[in-house]
Parts: sequence; C-alpha cells; structure tokens
Amino acid sequence: MGQRQASETRRTAPSAEASSGGTAIRAGRALLVVSILLPAFLLGLAGWHNRGEVLREADGRVERTLRVLHEHAIKVFETQKLIIDRINGRLRFIDWSSEEDRLDLHRFLADLQKSYEQVATLTIVDAEGRLRASSRSHPADASVSFVDRDWFQALRATDQSEIHVSRSVIGRQSGQPVFNVSRRVYSPDGSFQGVIALSVDRSYFETFYREVDPDLAHNVVLVRSDGEILAREPKTGLMTLPPSAPMMQAIGRGDDGPYRAVSAVDRVTRIFSYRRVAPYPVYIGFGVSEAGVLEAWKAHMIGYALVAALAAAGLFGVSLLALRQMRQQDLATRRWREAADALTAEATERRRAEEQLRQAQKMEAVGRLTGGVAHDFNNLLTVVIGNLEMAQRRAADADARLLRGIDNAMEGARRAATLTHRLLAFSRQSPLNPETIDANRLVAGMSDLFRRTLGEQVAVETVLAGGLWLTQADANQMESAILNLAVNARDAMPEGGKLTIETGNAFLDEAYSAHHDELRPGQYVMVAVCDTGTGMPPEVTSRVFEPFFTTKPPGKGSGLGLAQVYGFMRQTGGHVAIYSEVGQGTAIKLYFPRLARGSAEPLGDLRPPMETPTLIPGVLERAPQPGLTVLAVEDDPMVRAFTVAALEEAGYRVLQAAEGPQALRLIETEPEIALLFTDVVLTGPLDGRKVADEALCRRPGLKVLFTTGYTRNAIIHHGRLDEGVDLIVKPFTAASLGRKVRAVLTDA
Repeated sequence: MGQRQASETRRTAPSAEASSGGTAIRAGRALLVVSILLPAFLLGLAGWHNRGEVLREADGRVERTLRVLHEHAIKVFETQKLIIDRINGRLRFIDWSSEEDRLDLHRFLADLQKSYEQVATLTIVDAEGRLRASSRSHPADASVSFVDRDWFQALRATDQSEIHVSRSVIGRQSGQPVFNVSRRVYSPDGSFQGVIALSVDRSYFETFYREVDPDLAHNVVLVRSDGEILAREPKTGLMTLPPSAPMMQAIGRGDDGPYRAVSAVDRVTRIFSYRRVAPYPVYIGFGVSEAGVLEAWKAHMIGYALVAALAAAGLFGVSLLALRQMRQQDLATRRWREAADALTAEATERRRAEEQLRQAQKMEAVGRLTGGVAHDFNNLLTVVIGNLEMAQRRAADADARLLRGIDNAMEGARRAATLTHRLLAFSRQSPLNPETIDANRLVAGMSDLFRRTLGEQVAVETVLAGGLWLTQADANQMESAILNLAVNARDAMPEGGKLTIETGNAFLDEAYSAHHDELRPGQYVMVAVCDTGTGMPPEVTSRVFEPFFTTKPPGKGSGLGLAQVYGFMRQTGGHVAIYSEVGQGTAIKLYFPRLARGSAEPLGDLRPPMETPTLIPGVLERAPQPGLTVLAVEDDPMVRAFTVAALEEAGYRVLQAAEGPQALRLIETEPEIALLFTDVVLTGPLDGRKVADEALCRRPGLKVLFTTGYTRNAIIHHGRLDEGVDLIVKPFTAASLGRKVRAVLTDA
C-alpha cells in the first residue's frame, strides 16, 4: 500500500511539473507577445498624444510671437503718428515765403528721418499734390507731383483728420519699396491745405520679421484691411491678398485664435493667427509651417521609439532571465523617468524664460516711449509754469477770481510736472544725486514721517540689522521709494495693521540672478517693507510695476508709484522683489548694491552741482551786476521766449539763438557775454554740449549753464551728472532760473 502510494506520487510529480512548466511557457510566450505589442501600442498612443501636444505648443508659440509682433507694430505706428504730429505742429509756425524757414523745415525733417530707421522719407505736399518740402533734398522740386498716389487722392477726397495708410509702392524719392502713413494738413479756415506723408521702409519690417523666430520656418505679413500687402517675410511679388485668402476670410468672420490653412501665396499649410493694429486699418499675421512643426515631433518620436525598444528588450529579458533581468529593467525604468522629468523641467524653464523676456521687452519699450513723451512734455511745462509764475507776480493786485484761476492752473501744472517726474523715474531717465548712505540711519530718520503719514491705525516697527554695509544711492529718491511702499501698505490695511521696515545684508547668487534681467550676483543692502494687509493674487503681483496699472478706485491712485520705485532701483543698479499672499500681506524688498571698500566718500559729502528746482513761485533774484549779458540757446521758440523774458526781468541783457552755429557766431562777435545758457538737445548739427565745448575753446573762463527735459543726453551718464557741469532741469520757474544763473555767475 505504501509502495503504491509512493509510485503514484512519483508519477504525479512530473505531471505537475510539466503542467507548471507549460503554464510558465505559455506565460512566457504571452509575455513575449506582450513585450512586443504593448510597447508598440504605448508608442502609438504616446506618439498621438505627443503630436497633439506639439501642435498645441505650436499654437501657443504662434500666439506668443504674434503678441511680440503686435506690440512692435503698435509701437512703430504710434511713433509714426507722433512724428506726423510733430511735423504738423511745426508747420503752424512756418512762413513759406521765407527761405530760412524752408531750410529749417528741411533740416527738421532730415533730422527726424535720421532718428528713426523705419522712416525712408518725410514729404510735405500742397493742395495740388506738388512737392513742397522733403527730408531728402532742398530746395523742394515743385515739378514732382504726387497727385496720382492713392494716399493723396484719398485724403483730398475725404475730410478726415485720421491717419491714412497707403498701399505699398516704390518710393518716388527714395527708390525703395515703401508704404506711406499720411494725414491731411488744414489751413486756418479748415480747408484742405495739403498732406504730410511719412514713407515707411518695408525692409525695416521685413528684417525684423526675418529674425523674430529663427529656429522655425515662419511667415509674417502686415496687410491692410482691404488685402493690400504692406510687408511680408518671406518676400513675395504678390501685392494683394485675394478675398479667398484664409487670412482675409478669417478677418471677415472675426475669428479669434490660431487656425490651420493653406496659404494663398505659396500653398504652404500653416498654423496661423492675426491681430488688428488698432486703431489703424492694418492687421499683423504670423504663422509657422505645420510640416516644420511636425518635423520636431518626428524627432521626438525617434526618442520615444528608442525608449519603447529599450522597454521591449527589458520585458523580453524578463521572460528569459527572470528576477535578475527584472531588476535591470527596473533600473532602466527609473533612468527613463529621470530623463523624462529632466525634459519636462527644461521645457518649463524655457517657457518661463520666454515670458520673462517678453515682460522685459515690454517694460523697456514703455520706458523709452514714456521718456520721449516726458522730454517734450517738460518743454511745454516750462512754458506753462514759467508764464503762470510771471503772471502771478505781475497780477498781484488783480481780481481775486483771476488770481484764484492762476493758482489753480499752477497747481495743475505742478501735478503734471510730478507725473512727468514719475514717468522719467520709471524709464530710468531721472537725474540722480548719488551719495554714501547708511540705510539704518536713513530709515531711523524717517520714523516720525512714517507715524505722521500712516496714522494711528498702523503700528510701525523698524528692525535694523547690526553691521549693515554702506551703499551709494540718491537719498531723496531712496526716501521717496520707501515712503511710497509704506503708503501702499497703509492702503492695503484699511482696518489697520502692522508695518515692518527691516534692513539687512544680502547676497544674491548666480542662480537667483539668472532669473532676473540685468541683475548681477553679489552683495546687496536690503530694505524690506512688510505689511499685514489684504495681499495680492499672482496675476496682480506680476503687473504691479507696470506704469498706470492700479487696483485702487478712480481718483485714488495714478498707477505710477511702484513704477517709479522700479525705475529708480534699476537705474541705481539694484533690484526690487515682491512677495504677496491673499489674506496674509505683502513684502517688497529693495536691494541696493553694496559700496565697494575704498570707494566710500565721507557721509554728508556735497552732492554734484545739479539742481532740480522747486516749482513754488519765489522771489526773483536780480542780476549781481545790472546789464550782465547772457546768451540763451534754445530751439523751442516758446521756451526760448519765456527764458528771455525771465532773464530780462531779472536785470540781464539777453542774446538769443535757436541753434548751435548761430550761438557760436554771437560768441565771436559779442565779447561781453558772461554766461552761456543752453539746452542740451538742439536741432541742427551741434548739440548743447558741443556748443559749450566750442565756446570754451574760443572764450576760456566763460560760465556755462545747461538745461534739459530728460537725462539721456551728452552731459548725464547712468543718471549721474558729469563732473564740473552746472544744470537746471526742466520744467523750471523764473525764480529758480534767476537763482541758478546768479549762483553760477557768482561762483568763484
């Protein structure tokens, strides 16, 4: 019995082993099949998903690039409108019968053309279409007619004051492919007097469009609403998009966002999008080749196929080498995941860098525009404030209502000057008076100011670091920046709260600096302003330093406070960072560069001799000697007229010149000139600095006083006045001008 059972056991064991082996073989075969089919299926699924991701990324890339192109087009067209407005303003004062006025107008146009690379020619034509003035030649050839041009015909036929954009043609004067931006000129009685035409060089746009996305084959087109092509890259002989073109149909339907279509110009299938360059009848379109986009996808698929092959080999090895190979496959899987994570992190970093670049370019563009506007605005404010001050002084016994009106006008002009100052601070063109600063001493000295300004509901605490490094900055601007942040913090705590102002030494390393444009790694003095207020969401903190952006109700804020802080910190060579959380509060940190050892000046040293005059009317100081002669050089006739009147009222004999050569002739013929007072920015061949240098060569010892409306010029570099230079900043009053002139003349 026992032997039988043993025999049955022996017969049963091989059968079980065979069954188990068969099951293992079948499982192995199934695993082999799965090791081939499963990676192939996953590869196909991943490929399809990745194809969709690549196309969606291309949509985003098209939209991002289109935003850059749209902002560039708006800036260019707005610049062209400003140029035409300046020319139109100049025409109001020209005497066409005067050869000197016509020559001055030609020089004015030529200087404008040289200043803007997109401008091919500036042309003024009369009501009959004849050439009246040009930036390219003088005297103007009246036989040249533009009566056949579409822009002249359109503006003559329609009584409109808006800008007209013409079709693209070969310029009659430049010989280059151009399109014209033009506007009607009205006579004093409102009738049609002619046209101001600005010829825009197509190659300016095409060169920019060629380089806007060098990594991918792309197409950029600037087109009028009727289909006329103004500029295109790549270039084409086609002048007009047909109504059947996908872009024209999309404009007609009012579609929004990227779309895919076959180009009517070169039959290439593209991912395309467009925007209108409002308010002009012009559209900018950008597209990338769908085939080019999918080339990158195909390259990605090769990598995915390689990964799939490795996975298949791993699965196949599992069936042959069991646990040992499973461990190797597990290691390969981990490595694959690390590579995928690294690729994902790299893509995220690239998107973040592109967004930072776009934001920096936008801030730079707005800064340049605001700086240019502030320059012209300061000239106007000089005339307005100066004449109002003189009117106040001369109308002391006038009717009370008249005096109240003058006071109100002066207050409005002062507010405009403050606004201009903040614009200049944002665009980093505000003059700085740098000095050695102990931030602890400066913050401690502001304690009473904080308590008076913020009120009793806000508890103020200062945390001053021991061993704080020194820095070099403009003390007034630094105080203004800190106070500005404190006032913003107060407004964020309507029910009261706590404001903490902290100082400390900080080191910003290369990793941090790599994420912030123009920031150098190194040692910094940190001043932090922290509140317990309402806080801000991320979409607000990303825009708080933009000019005119504000979350306050109308009339409660200009939107320039933080923009002024941003511009001041960039001009100082420092950095500003903001940290905020809704319901928790906000912290803004200012980083000032540490003053290098051995370069520190004693605290309290005198600042450079640069005056930012008060706009409060004061007593007009008389000339130190009656009849002293001052030569005033100013190309703006209204500013020059005010300057002459103010100096004459102060007892000076005043000679005047509108440009450099005229001023130098007076220097040679008038030996009694005691002081040269000149604007830095002058029209003509010489700027104010060159005029002063030539004058000092001929008259050593001559006193020189400069004036300017902004700082990007020949006497101020990096916001700091050149050594030994006297300057009065526009706008100025008669009192401040008289005080400054007397100080320069009496300075030994």
